[in-house]
Amino acid sequence: MSDWVFVRRVWTVLAIGVLALALWTLSDLLLLIFAAVLCAIAFRSMLVPIARETGMPEPLALFVVVLSILAFSSLLFLQFGSRLSEQTEYLLQNVPAALQSLTQELDLKSLSNSVGGTLVSELASRAVTISSSIIGFLAGAVLIIVGAIYMAAAPRSYRDGFVTLFPERWHKAISSTLNDSTFALSQWMRAQLIAMFVIGVMTGVGMWLVGVPSPLALGLIAGALEFIPYIGPLVGAIPALLLASGQGWDVTLAALAVAVVVQQLENNLIMPFIVGRVVELPAAVGLFATVAMGLLFGPLGLLLGYPLAIVGDVAVRRLYVREALGKRVEIPAERERHAQQDVQPAE
Repeated sequence: MSDWVFVRRVWTVLAIGVLALALWTLSDLLLLIFAAVLCAIAFRSMLVPIARETGMPEPLALFVVVLSILAFSSLLFLQFGSRLSEQTEYLLQNVPAALQSLTQELDLKSLSNSVGGTLVSELASRAVTISSSIIGFLAGAVLIIVGAIYMAAAPRSYRDGFVTLFPERWHKAISSTLNDSTFALSQWMRAQLIAMFVIGVMTGVGMWLVGVPSPLALGLIAGALEFIPYIGPLVGAIPALLLASGQGWDVTLAALAVAVVVQQLENNLIMPFIVGRVVELPAAVGLFATVAMGLLFGPLGLLLGYPLAIVGDVAVRRLYVREALGKRVEIPAERERHAQQDVQPAE
């Protein structure tokens, strides 16, 4: 090996190391960018039908979408804001007390000490981190929404700019991967938004029927946490069960039954019916990807772990298995996207 080849390889390794360190340092920003991409996909899924049906320009359709979301949110706040504020305050005051009472009654303190230092304790500490970083999340949410509006207004410029970062021989594969990932994420986002609404309503009504206090706040919590598959529904049921424990074991068992029934309906009816066969991500892969992202990057990683796993699944199938290894592999999003494109002209 010549000296020049050796020096070039050393500099290549150093450059890769510096790039990896920069990406790790900017991980929170990169996650915020990905969250903005998700919101932009949601905006596009609403504005494109409006622009197609009315003939209005896409920027104007985007303005209509954003204005409609703001109006709807304001209407909900005016209608339920005071009641939700009261119930949320009740939750904040009574859930810690209920947890302490349950811990003493069931002697859970020794159990919590026995799992110290394990993955369970690490996940618990992450849950505490989530609850203590609401203000930071709200600030990031503003950045995400503003960025999403810019991306939704001119998606092609951002997409083409990203593709040009790669060698020209990869452009077709990268573009196809982006198409399939965008389609899969749009279908998943639509399913999640519908599921969040349905789960929130069903949980709130169910907890109200069995006599659990603050059903409106509990429904809002359950609906919001539904965005995090597998883990979110479990965490969302905890406040309801803690409040129910203060009303007696009969109410606690009824609240548990409500939570189980709602989740069974979500897992076996709502999500499969809406998503269909676009996202065929194995359950274990989605679960561990969500947990891993949460442990690595905290609350934002936990929130975005599953959609990142969807993108990773599409990228691995196309770029590695199909392009690098040359093997035949089916990409569900590609199959369903082409099927929809074939049906549209007939309509």
